[in-house]
Formats: sequence, structure tokens, C-alpha cells
Amino acid sequence: MPQRIGSSNGPCECWAPVLGTMLILFGVFDLGFGAVMAALSISLGEIAGEVEANSGLIHMGSIFSKLTGGFVHLGNVDQGEAATAVLGMLPPVWLSLLLAIGRMLLALSSIALGVGLARRLRGSLNPLMVWAITACGWGIVSILANIGTYEFLAAASGGLAATVTVLADLGLHVAWPLVIGWKVWIARLS
Repeated sequence: MPQRIGSSNGPCECWAPVLGTMLILFGVFDLGFGAVMAALSISLGEIAGEVEANSGLIHMGSIFSKLTGGFVHLGNVDQGEAATAVLGMLPPVWLSLLLAIGRMLLALSSIALGVGLARRLRGSLNPLMVWAITACGWGIVSILANIGTYEFLAAASGGLAATVTVLADLGLHVAWPLVIGWKVWIARLS
């Protein structure tokens, strides 16, 4: 079996460099997006810590505001209650950070495997199949874990933003690995 996908006598097998380049580009995009998600998770963790540290004061201020009929507000009780409600809609901070790190690791591996595929190295096919299965599974888990985030987006900016985000996640993290896995499966058979 030749070491490269395709042969000098046979057809071009141009799909390998094209998909390899696309893997690299999507991997770079996903790496950047994962880094932003990790940074947001860390920031949300800090906000959650502040809200948790002040939860007693927020609760007391809320009770005082209700007792006075809403005439007297202590501090930013409304903002504290709103922050608590928003944090309650989003997935736990540790889960968001874990998903972001997983996304970045999958992105780094897709860049490396994309280089192998772009160079038409046959040895990259088996690891690519493992990557496709893992990435698809991780994408499904990530989408299910982020249902609260999609609900928050729908509540904050309307259904269009949530719909676009869900479709982008399905396309990039489920459909794309399935396409790669299908093409690699066909290539392994030939």
C-alpha cells in the first residue's frame, strides 16, 4: 500500500489537500473560539464568586426592598438578583471551562491532522477517523451541555442569535467531523 493518498499514475486525489486545508482553517478558528470561551468561563467564574460572596447581602437587601414596597433599595440588589438569575441559566463554570479546553485540544489535533492530510500522508487516515468520532461525540456533548447558553441567547437577543449559534455548533462540531469521517472511511477502503 502506498504511503501517500493517491498515486502518480492514478487520479489526482485532490480531496485530501482541500479537506486538509479546511481542517487547518477550521481548527485555527475553533482554537481562537475555544480560547475566548475559556477566557469568558474564567470571567464568569470570578463574577459567580463575587455573587456567591455577596449572596447574603443580596438576599437581605431584597427582603428589605420588598418590606418597604420597593421604595428603598440598598446598594445594587436588583443587579445582584439579575446576575444570580443569569448565572443560574448558564452551565456551571467548571463545565464551560472543560468544554473550552476540550474544544482547544480538538482544534490543535485537527490542525496537526489537517497538515498530514494536506500532505496526502496515508498514515493520517486512522488518526483522522478517531478524531472525527471523538469530535462528533464532543460536539454532541457540548451542544447538550450548552442548552442553557442557547436559552440565555434567545432571551437576551431573540431567537435568531440562538438559532444561528445552534446551527453553527451543529455544523462545525457535528456535521463537519461526520463529513471528514465519511471521506476518510471511503479513502481507507480504496
